[in-house]
Amino acid sequence: MIGWPWWAWLWCAVSFAAEQPSTTAAAETRTVQTAIVPLVNFTTDRGLGYGGYGAVFYMGPDGPGDAPYRMQLGTQWYRTTGGYQDHKLVLDLPTLADGLVRAELHLGWERWDDAHYFGQGNRLPRLRPSETPHRFYAFGIDSVRSAATVQVNVGGNWSIAVGHLARTATIAVYPGSLLDGERPVGLEGGLLSQGSVGVVHDSRDHEAAPTSGGWSEISLRVAGTALGSRWAMWGGNLTDRRYWSLGSPRLVLASRQAVDVQRGDVPFFHQIVMGGSRWVDIGGPLAMRGLPIGRYRGEWTIYADAELRWEASGFQIGRGHYRLFFVPFVSGARIVEPGEGDNAFRPHGGMGLGTRLLFNDVFQARLDVAMGREEYRTDRAKAAVERAWIPGVYLAFNAPY
Repeated sequence: MIGWPWWAWLWCAVSFAAEQPSTTAAAETRTVQTAIVPLVNFTTDRGLGYGGYGAVFYMGPDGPGDAPYRMQLGTQWYRTTGGYQDHKLVLDLPTLADGLVRAELHLGWERWDDAHYFGQGNRLPRLRPSETPHRFYAFGIDSVRSAATVQVNVGGNWSIAVGHLARTATIAVYPGSLLDGERPVGLEGGLLSQGSVGVVHDSRDHEAAPTSGGWSEISLRVAGTALGSRWAMWGGNLTDRRYWSLGSPRLVLASRQAVDVQRGDVPFFHQIVMGGSRWVDIGGPLAMRGLPIGRYRGEWTIYADAELRWEASGFQIGRGHYRLFFVPFVSGARIVEPGEGDNAFRPHGGMGLGTRLLFNDVFQARLDVAMGREEYRTDRAKAAVERAWIPGVYLAFNAPY
């Protein structure tokens, strides 16, 4: 355990200290568990970050059954030196109606003084940071969001997922920026109100750390004036996740493949957010790791990941059980923008190594260090491009898929 990052030791100590024994029956059932995680990290997108995440897990008097828990209530307060804030409240009820219904609610407020906008499409070489005018690739955004999903089991591993996303946005356009020059849909800000419906097939053997099976979803989403949205758009998403044990349940190959399309008046600030019942944005800690959030966006997005998850250690501290994983990974995406004329394969993304710490099979912290393949202009002409590896460092909760 000498090779652990410092945050893993701190996370162990704090989560163990915060864990509460059951107030009913025997302590072994631990009807209520809590975890408090200090957030002190650095990401290349946002600078030095600090804050905290706390969660309460209700396991039920007889345990959670096949679900990881009967209820999770979590809250986060987080900000960075790079002008970014992300505060949220999470409610997850996976066993309603005797396990036939799962309901999730995510409420949040996000503010970013220097969010990224590099244009739209797959061929977007940028100026080197040392040559980039101040805030040329930046804009400000202040956004409140509400995402609710209800998933109803309709037999076996099949479920229907119905959801609603409401997101307000106030946009700050910096004079002389690329956004100011291109002026895409969404500069005026407002409310995006979007409904969705999908079909889910879940055959995983374990939710937090699957070793076999898969999770697949096909979904449609729509926004319009009938839902109170300022913009009218529609989209579709197909996602497939697979898990294979490689000779041992302690060594698992995990993959995710997805295709997403969005048409109509899609506000530029939401183009990087994919459809489906799980929030995925392109760039940063969830997909296309190694490159910044918002580096690429467009009408069609094809993204894929692969991870080799090795459980290096499992151990007990007091009443807390911990599992330590080391995870090499690759992650990439390809944008297809009609009219761009880029017919080459040309995917973007990177590769890296992650450390995961799973607490009582219900809560996971991860640190991913990635190297992304960036493209720079050599003389402000798009035809002349140099490529270089840049770092991406991400501290997040739960696996990306």
